[in-house]
Amino acid sequence: MKTSAFFLAFVALMAGCSTQTGTNTAPAKDTLTYSYKATYSSDITVPGNHVYAQKVLQVWKMFETTQVDAMKPYFADSVKYDDAKGMHFNGPTAQLLAYAKKDIEGLDSMRFDIFTWQSAHINDKNEDWVNIWCQERRYPKNGKADTTYMQENWQLKNGKIIHFDQYTAKK
Repeated sequence: MKTSAFFLAFVALMAGCSTQTGTNTAPAKDTLTYSYKATYSSDITVPGNHVYAQKVLQVWKMFETTQVDAMKPYFADSVKYDDAKGMHFNGPTAQLLAYAKKDIEGLDSMRFDIFTWQSAHINDKNEDWVNIWCQERRYPKNGKADTTYMQENWQLKNGKIIHFDQYTAKK
């Protein structure tokens, strides 16, 4: 799933880099033959739902400002999460938010520098995703500050977060 999600993010980014000249120009039908067939999907509309991107970014801001309890309405009752360190979570949102609280308790502060975000709709799967690229700066209470490049993919269904995964690289 991580490979599919990463590929999804890459394809969505590439789809967003098109150069259209009209404001209401419909995308041209893709008639090219590709060397590979996408294992997840290549039938993507970018941009997708802007409101979903707004919701995901609000969750990020709440996490950054330690307002974890305020995040609950943005999530479905259960959620799946795969982090860059290999942790896999699939269960009640309340349990994941308790984990998030514990994660930030050891920090003096943190900051996200958002490079870009993109909403995308996967047409053939009827899925909505928000992809975010950023730099995370963590300032632990005991230890050395750490900066990490991060990319996350957030899936929403009926306006609620149901899944997200994370990829990181050290600066």
